[in-house]
Formats: sequence, structure tokens, C-alpha cells
Amino acid sequence: MASTVNNTHVPLDDEWTYIAALVDTSGSMAAINPSNTAKELTKLIKEQKGTKVTTTLATFSTKYKIIKKNIDAKDFSVSIEEIYPTGSTAIQESFCKLIDDVGKELSEMTDKRPGKIIFIILTDGEENASTEQYAGINGLNLLREKITHQQSVYNWFFYLLAANMDAVLLGKKYGIPEGFCISYYYSQFGCSNVMGSASAAINRLISIPSCDLNQNKERYVQTMSFTQEERFNSIKPDEH
Repeated sequence: MASTVNNTHVPLDDEWTYIAALVDTSGSMAAINPSNTAKELTKLIKEQKGTKVTTTLATFSTKYKIIKKNIDAKDFSVSIEEIYPTGSTAIQESFCKLIDDVGKELSEMTDKRPGKIIFIILTDGEENASTEQYAGINGLNLLREKITHQQSVYNWFFYLLAANMDAVLLGKKYGIPEGFCISYYYSQFGCSNVMGSASAAINRLISIPSCDLNQNKERYVQTMSFTQEERFNSIKPDEH
């Protein structure tokens, strides 16, 4: 399991949203223009309208790396150098490690903790490089267990943005509800569109009071999910 929040007496700040972004920087991501990806990710984070929004950014290719940790969204900026594509796709290993790292960070907070935890995963390819316990079907099962646990016990939310595959099917393997999974057209244009769709969906989630979500999350599933229009815009081919 992920590192969890052990001290239950630390209050949750309903005005604070913590966003953890995991960005694929494997070699194939070069085809969708990393300069544009950096610009659109910066825009997505800055567009979030919560009273307090902080962001952690991690990247993965063959290796997993935390680039920025719990910084104010107003100060968030991504450079092309930070997400420059190279290497393979160790998504299972990196996803598991980010869940653990965020869980550990939250467990060490003693004053207050964010009321909402939101993960955004941007990828364009299937797993092909995870190692040790994270590899193969065992690694997939481990990742699904972690995601399911954090969703059901701690009310974390996961948004999956994927190209070159059916995002809903991939999300099902990971244990992410289909409403939170979206496919995008494999191009700079498609990446820009899916970032816009994700920004809108996450803003809708942030606008829901944490106390309401904790009492009846199912009531708000449609609000938090991607709309049909957002899905269509994300997969439509480039305009020439």
C-alpha cells in the first residue's frame, strides 16, 4: 500500500487542493512537441481556481523523478528541459512511487492537510520498462491495489490522459473509474485539447465542497467526470 495518513487528528483544509502531476517523458513524447506540452501543463495548473492549490510534478521514462514538490500553483512553471523526452515507459513503477511519495509527504504534515488530492497522469504509450516488483502483471496488480486503496480509504482522485490507446481500458486495468479517463489525439493539437479538457474537469471537482464529497461522492461523479464534448475535442484530428 501507499504511505498513508497515520495521524487522523491533523485537520483537513477544505480550501486546499493538492495536485500531483505525472508526465510521460519517454522518447515517443517528442512527437507531440515537448515545448507545447510544457506550456499547456503550466496553463492547466495555473487555471485551477481553488483558494489554495499546490502542485507536485514528477516525470517518468526509464526512470522516475520528482521535478517540483508541493509548490503554489501561482508559481508553477514547466520548462522543456524538465520534460525533455528520452528513454522508455516505466509507468507502473513511477505511478506507484509517486503515490507512495505523496502519501509519505501527507503523513508528515502535522498542522493541516489538503482537503482534496488529485492526480493527473499524461502518457502516450504502454508500460515497457518497470523493474523488480513493479514489472509485469505483479506490478500492474500492485498499482491497481494502491490506486483502489487511496480512492476508497482517502478519497483521492485520479485523472488519466492517454494517447495511442483506449484510455478507458487502460484506466480499468489501473482501477481508475472510466469517467476520469480520456483519450487524446496523438499530436501537439491533441495534447493542447486534452489539457483543456482536464483543466475544466478538475476545476469542477475543486468547486465541490470537500465535506459534500466525503459524505456522498457518488452524487458528484458526473460533475467530476469528463463530458462528451471534452472527450470529442480531445480526440478530434488536427485541423489543416
